[in-house]
Amino acid sequence: MAKNLSTGYSRITQVCEKYAISPATVWRKTKEGTFAKSHKLSAGVTAWKNSDLEEWEKDPLNYKAS
Repeated sequence: MAKNLSTGYSRITQVCEKYAISPATVWRKTKEGTFAKSHKLSAGVTAWKNSDLEEWEKDPLNYKAS
């Protein structure tokens, strides 16, 4: 059964690998609101919703986090 990537979360290493960007770039763009919003899942665990990442993928140059 194929995994539905729209559900679930991705950690920083997965995000960096998928988009070939550095952790610093992910954090900077998240802070600026030009990347998908991060979510604190627990102490020391931050991740990005896969559905939010897919929205960002549609138009990364004009994306604004909500």
